[in-house]
Amino acid sequence: MNQFKLVCLGLITIMSSGCQVISPLFVDYNGVRMDVAKWINNHQLLSMQQKRSLVQLSKAQQKLYQIENKQEEQRIQIIKENMIAIHCAQAYLTEHKIKQLQNQIFDQDEKQHILAIYNQQRQKIKMDLNAMQCE
Repeated sequence: MNQFKLVCLGLITIMSSGCQVISPLFVDYNGVRMDVAKWINNHQLLSMQQKRSLVQLSKAQQKLYQIENKQEEQRIQIIKENMIAIHCAQAYLTEHKIKQLQNQIFDQDEKQHILAIYNQQRQKIKMDLNAMQCE
């Protein structure tokens, strides 16, 4: 009987650990680098809304890597997308969690440079906070 309990416990453990795999049923990780998606998914104490906010921010922030190589119209779109994503993330996440995500996305050497470009560019763009759509 004890062996049966151990086998059942082992199966339950294996089955429950499988639930920690990235699940697109609740959060759509499409467009997020795999390492970042795993990092988000491993934060099991976060709500689905918080994870969706991290995903939205991740998708936008990843585009900042290429902003210098884009045409002006595309740069503006990337900046707007980041402004929306940061606004939405701040509604559900702490500044500490947002910085942790940025540390996952960016190399330390590039992070300051990329975010400086973003901050400089976003000063030129005005957006209506009420019109922003959060995922």
